[in-house]
Amino acid sequence: MHKSGTDSSKDGTAPCEAKAGLPCRERVSSRTGCAGLGTINQFDLHIHTNHSSDGVLSPVDVYTVLRSRSYSLFAITDHNTVSSVREMLSFKYGDGSMTYIPAVELSTYHKDTEIHIIPYGIDPDDADLTALLEEFAANRLSQAKLRTDKLRSLGFEVDFDRVIEVADGKTPSGVTFLKVLAENEKNRAELHPYLKGEKSDSPYTKFYFDYFFKGGRAYVDVSLLDYRKTVAALAGKSVLAVAHPGLYPQKKMDELFIDGVEGIEVYSSYHNAQQRTDYLRFAAAKGLLVTAGSDFHGERIKPSIHLGGHGCPDSSVAECLIERIMDKNCSLFRI
Repeated sequence: MHKSGTDSSKDGTAPCEAKAGLPCRERVSSRTGCAGLGTINQFDLHIHTNHSSDGVLSPVDVYTVLRSRSYSLFAITDHNTVSSVREMLSFKYGDGSMTYIPAVELSTYHKDTEIHIIPYGIDPDDADLTALLEEFAANRLSQAKLRTDKLRSLGFEVDFDRVIEVADGKTPSGVTFLKVLAENEKNRAELHPYLKGEKSDSPYTKFYFDYFFKGGRAYVDVSLLDYRKTVAALAGKSVLAVAHPGLYPQKKMDELFIDGVEGIEVYSSYHNAQQRTDYLRFAAAKGLLVTAGSDFHGERIKPSIHLGGHGCPDSSVAECLIERIMDKNCSLFRI
């Protein structure tokens, strides 16, 4: 089992305690135990909001939709930002019917491959996490400049200042670039497959994979965060899980599950039935937690991916993650 040490103190005080000044939330800890959470029905452990550069709904919108559908557990995992965590922890109108796990999806590099990892139960004010997010933002800005240059070399007309403006305080993503490129009429013929052609059913995702993913036409080699460094910084104060492993080279899978990485997202909208079976076996062999997440972004960005669309019928997946979060005395809230 890949378990790291914990930072829990003997008296039960959590390292991820909610901060003074936030409204009172019922924070679930190892003292209260699972019984206080009630039965886990529907759940989703990988959701994006408009705090990600490629998300659509607000955190409160997501909460409202999930509550209306009788979900009992959710995690918002925005890309490389904890601003949605702060919004959820300042939300004053919850009825206590759902459990919320503060989390973030971090873009890291292991050797030459981008790997996304999710720390569950985070403290948004943790110094190590803050340092990682600041490092990411600086590296992402460098990446955006290089992507702009690469797109120009391919014949596109694109202005870097406009990219930053459209990003609106967030780190520029593939969504940002496609929006900016589409503003210029001279670019539209080349972008036709994404705007009105055969790739327009999911234009932003397909543009990203065609242009910015490794091997893409405008790929640039910029390491955002180091995988091992990220794991070392956060293993003792969160529960770390590798997101959508089906998107990575399978020959490198064993290399990812170093000490401190405790889970694998077996159930994902990106995985077919055979992949889920294979990853379940892998998790069992490695002693890993199994997680399940839709990777919902919103209909405009990923129209085929819906809240709860991860294909996991087993509520014990969520229960085991909750137990591990409470064992490590990290953050878990009833909202």
